[in-house]
Amino acid sequence: MSPLVWVLFFATVALDVWGQTAFKLGLERVPEGASGLAFWKGVVLNSWILGGFFGYCFEACFWLYVVGHAPLSVVGPMAALAYVGAVVSGRLFLGEHAGKRRWLGAGLITLGAACLAASLG
Repeated sequence: MSPLVWVLFFATVALDVWGQTAFKLGLERVPEGASGLAFWKGVVLNSWILGGFFGYCFEACFWLYVVGHAPLSVVGPMAALAYVGAVVSGRLFLGEHAGKRRWLGAGLITLGAACLAASLG
């Protein structure tokens, strides 16, 4: 894979994590107990959630280039690195506790992604 494909691949992972984190931060700001129209108004007008959507839009554009220039059987599973990013982001930005099993799972995903990358030669 070319350097550009690698850069765009890692950008898609980062943007995926950004989107998930922004959605969570935004939803935490929707009033507690809001339902129906009030909930959706809180979602639509929330800058964190809008930022998450914009991140996903850029991610989709970058992903199209990556999939067009790399084996899907490699980059598709490697996109699971976003799960690792979500654990890290949850810990750093949301104060979530990640126990040993969660970190072990993140490590195994990273190891699997490394094996896939190494298969490219």
